[in-house]
Amino acid sequence: MNIKYRPLKAFLLAVDSGSFTHAANQLGVTQPSFTALIQDLEDVLGLRLFERTTRSISLTSAGQDFHSRVQRPIADLEEAYRGLADLAAMRRGNVALGALPSTALTLLPATVGALRKAHPALKVRVVEAHNDELVALLRTNQIEFAVGALAEPAPDLAFTPLTEDCFCAIYPAGHPLGKHKRTLHWRDVLRYDLILLSQGSNARQQFDRAVRDEVGAPATALRYDVTNMGTAAGMVRQGLGVSVLPRLALPELNLTGLRCTPLGDASARRYIGLLHRRDRSLSPAAQALIAQLETVIAGIAPQLLPLPPLAPAR
Repeated sequence: MNIKYRPLKAFLLAVDSGSFTHAANQLGVTQPSFTALIQDLEDVLGLRLFERTTRSISLTSAGQDFHSRVQRPIADLEEAYRGLADLAAMRRGNVALGALPSTALTLLPATVGALRKAHPALKVRVVEAHNDELVALLRTNQIEFAVGALAEPAPDLAFTPLTEDCFCAIYPAGHPLGKHKRTLHWRDVLRYDLILLSQGSNARQQFDRAVRDEVGAPATALRYDVTNMGTAAGMVRQGLGVSVLPRLALPELNLTGLRCTPLGDASARRYIGLLHRRDRSLSPAAQALIAQLETVIAGIAPQLLPLPPLAPAR
């Protein structure tokens, strides 16, 4: 049995209006075309649905039974269609995303603000977390995508780079690091007391990996382990040590009285991009948010410190 939507809609309109003429007008067809739709439906069902005279129509007993069975399913189908159409047109929708603290600090406020202006009905939920936590949230469908780094290969996740980032040495004005005329390296900052982001952060993971792999690196003098990048900058300002922070976060930090120098080691670079599950398609709301994110990244690029030339491999 092959019953199509249009004859069913014609049937329901005829019942509601009590007239083929009025129903045909609502459906936007001529009366002969409308009558043909009803006839096709009756032929498929093998039952007469209407008693028709020149002045009126009425349901047969089969028609009454059929109407009671199809009215709700067709209404549900039309509601589902309207809902999807609204999603496609961004008239409504929800998107949950995750972000590294450095990207949440610099990129997301402007991105979500621009999205609110363009699509006021869309609702955004932001989860700020370390990279490993973001990956876990993706895999359990608690967020739709993440703005982060791909620290290790993950076959189940797609990664689309958005921008290249690097880590920078943060130190007080007048500090010996400021006397270097060449680009700074990991081995330069390792000579001083360090104020680092806590274990679990992508910045700390990359730092630990670089120190482990650095040939001839001196022992790390870790003095302070902090969670917030603003705390790290404040402690540097007090002369408590040197910090290493992501270049991407610097425009939003209070760096008064401090100096920032990008590190030239290849191990101090990372790509920030979009992470999402390969077996899931991004919703229209997520795609709209990503489009705004790309615009914000392009706008903030001139405010960032230039990437230094990479040091030759040792």
